[in-house]
Amino acid sequence: MLDSPAREVYTKGRVGASARTGKVSYASMMMKGGRDMYRMAVRFGLLAALLAAIALPSGATVWVLTANLTGSQEVPPVSTTASGQAIMSYDDVSKLFNLAVYEVGISQSDILGAHIHVGAPGVNGPVIYDLDGGASWSGSGVIFSRFITGGLFPAAHEAHLLAGNTYINIHTPAHPGGEIRGQLIPVPEPMSLIGLSTGLGLLLLRRRKV
Repeated sequence: MLDSPAREVYTKGRVGASARTGKVSYASMMMKGGRDMYRMAVRFGLLAALLAAIALPSGATVWVLTANLTGSQEVPPVSTTASGQAIMSYDDVSKLFNLAVYEVGISQSDILGAHIHVGAPGVNGPVIYDLDGGASWSGSGVIFSRFITGGLFPAAHEAHLLAGNTYINIHTPAHPGGEIRGQLIPVPEPMSLIGLSTGLGLLLLRRRKV
């Protein structure tokens, strides 16, 4: 069992400081040859707990948002076996954010660039934050991650972010306009964080079986 020290209260996707402890079991992920992916899933779960356990200054609110990256969300849609997930925390007082993005199925050298864009689902929009190319991502094989800590989010686009009208896009040589995309959506319930980390583990295990 993995003890999550997250201390959190959620109201319409927001996190405040209060006591709550959750436990997640990853034993089912321990399959032959799957230890690296298991460790990545645990790391992602720990990060989810960390983002939710931020000590808040008086009057501050930290929003937690997640994204599920797929080719079908691209405009126009892209046929690809790649996919990804992301989790973000955003402090609406300091305007700072932490972000973790994982992608499965795109090699490091094929990550031409990744960005946060403004745009509603089904709509392409401009870049508002650069997540950099493959050289800034870490991992191995076709599983890579990008972490941003203390990034300054453009205050002019805060309303778009909290309304679910921003998205993460990863660009490749085969699809320079974007191979996988996912809307950043505020999380309404605490269990969504646990479900996200568990879902990532299952995603990685499915990729290993293929």
